[in-house]
Amino acid sequence: MRILIVGAGTAGLALAGLLARRGEAAVVVDRRPHDADLGYAIALWPHGSRVFHALGVHEEFVAASEPMESYTGRDGSGRTLFSSAMPESIGAFGHLGIIPREDLLTLLRKPLTSSIDVRDGVGIASLWQSVHEVEVAFDDGTTGTFDLVVGADGIHSRVRDLTIGRVPDRHTGWGCYVWWADPSLTPPGATTERWAAGSFLGTYPCRDRLCVIAGAPLDTLQSRGRSTRVASLLTEHGAPELVDGLPPENEPLYLWPMADVRAPKWVKGRVALLGDAAAAFLPTAGIGASMALESAAVLADELSRTDAGYLPNALDLYVRRRRQRVEAAQNQSRRLARLMFVRSARLAAVRDKALLLATMEQMVGPLIKDLREPI
Repeated sequence: MRILIVGAGTAGLALAGLLARRGEAAVVVDRRPHDADLGYAIALWPHGSRVFHALGVHEEFVAASEPMESYTGRDGSGRTLFSSAMPESIGAFGHLGIIPREDLLTLLRKPLTSSIDVRDGVGIASLWQSVHEVEVAFDDGTTGTFDLVVGADGIHSRVRDLTIGRVPDRHTGWGCYVWWADPSLTPPGATTERWAAGSFLGTYPCRDRLCVIAGAPLDTLQSRGRSTRVASLLTEHGAPELVDGLPPENEPLYLWPMADVRAPKWVKGRVALLGDAAAAFLPTAGIGASMALESAAVLADELSRTDAGYLPNALDLYVRRRRQRVEAAQNQSRRLARLMFVRSARLAAVRDKALLLATMEQMVGPLIKDLREPI
C-alpha cells in the first residue's frame, strides 16, 4: 500500500517503525524541523512501553528512561497527602519509566529503514480523496497519491481539519510552565506533585535531568513579570531551589495550555486519525503517550492483514478496537484535572481531605485494569 503518515511525533514514528519492521514502505512528513520543539518529560506506562518490544528498542528504552518508583502528593502547605511506592503489580506488565521527549523521538527513529521516506520540514497543504485513493498537496509544492493517509499530527491536526472540519480545544483555563532543573534536587525515581488552591507544582525525574512543571490559571501566568511570578509560586510550594533552572526573563519558556481535544470521528474514507489527532490528552494521568503507542500498534496490526482494496474494513476494526478504550482513559485525565485545577481554597480543602484517605492502588487502579484487557 501507498501510505502517508503526517506527523513525526510519538504515534507517527511508532507506526512508521512498525511498518518498517515488516518491510513495508511509507512516507512520513512533519511540518517542523527535526530538532524543533523537543519538549518535556513523558511518562510511559506498560500500555505503551511494551510496544517497544515490537519495535526492537525495549532494552534501549529501559536504559534511557528513569523508572517511576514512587509517587508523593502534597497540599499547598507541603503536607503529605499520600506517599507510596508504585504498585508492584505494574511490573508484571512492563516497564514504567519517564523519558525526555527528545530522547523518546530519537529512540523511535531507530527502527526506521530505507523503506520509510521521512521528510522533516514538510507539511500538508490540502487533500482530496476518491473511493480508491487520496491526492495530497504538500506545502513545499510537491504532490502525492496514497491509498491511506494517517493524521498523526497532534492536537491541532491539519489532517483532521481538512478531513472532518475544525474541532475546538476543550480548555481548562489553566496552563503550565515547563523547564529542566538539576536532577540532584530530588531522589531518583521519586515523582512529587504539590496541589494548592490556584496553583500546582510537579517534579518528574529523568535519567540526567529533572522536569519541573508549574501550573496556575492562565490569567495568572500571562500577567507581567514571569520570573517573579514563577519564583513566587515555587516559594509558595516550599521549593525555591527549583528557580535556579528557570530560564532568564528574556529567554523563551514553554507555556503549555491545559487543553485537550476529542475528534467526533476517527476515520473518513481513506484518512485515519492517530494519537493526539484523534484524542489529545491532558497530562494529569500521564497516559496520553502510552495510548498513542497502543493505537499505533493496533493500526499497524490491522494494516498487516489487509491490502488497499480491503482497507475500509481494516480502518473500521481499528476504530472499534481503540476508540472506547482511549476515550475512557481521556475521561480519567479529565476527572483528575477537576481535582488538580482548583482555584477555591474551600474546594481544595475538601479535595485534600479525600486524598488523605486514598491509596495508590485506588489512584492507578483504572490503568492497571486496562493492562489486563486485550487491545
